[in-house]
Amino acid sequence: MNNMEANMEIEYKFWAGETSKEQFHTTLETSIEKQYEPHYVCSCDDYYTNQDTDSFLRYRKGGSVTELTLKQKREGNVVRKEINLNMTANDDSSVVEFLSLSGYEKVFSVFKEAWIWEFEDCDVSYYTLSDGRSVVELEARPEQYSTTEEGIAIIDKWAKKLCCETLQREARSLFEIFTEEANRVCSARQCEDHSGTNSCG
Repeated sequence: MNNMEANMEIEYKFWAGETSKEQFHTTLETSIEKQYEPHYVCSCDDYYTNQDTDSFLRYRKGGSVTELTLKQKREGNVVRKEINLNMTANDDSSVVEFLSLSGYEKVFSVFKEAWIWEFEDCDVSYYTLSDGRSVVELEARPEQYSTTEEGIAIIDKWAKKLCCETLQREARSLFEIFTEEANRVCSARQCEDHSGTNSCG
């Protein structure tokens, strides 16, 4: 295993809706007044939880990135503390065994294709999930701010520059989104089972 770093994650997330990756790319290049190609990453994010804590773990594998991230409960809708542990692909079996022995269980996986534009103070991403939904994400680079207010000012600047006010803001993390959707499906199935049990025949 390699290096570990702790930082504050300060980001905005928006549902792209009908805005395609190509349309967003055009908007971005128009706003910065130059051509700027993103780098492409296809990844699988495995999410793990432990019933003894309200934090969760994301185990990301894709391209040259193999990363284990502990994400703590978000402060408000923008800021979250996280610890990143960068690894190599050869660590996979050891990581899975470690998580299992530590009481963490994998709850689901999220596959996504991402296009990332890296700027001096902000990473701008457009990614498409395996269910077809697309997201625009703006994340302030930790080395460019010393306070939460400065980090928020950075992503506010980029949100305005990229006309993100036309998109639907999403305050939840992907973990929270997929957990809530899975719970709704489970509840609906339980209601159907209960209805069937009590139906008159």
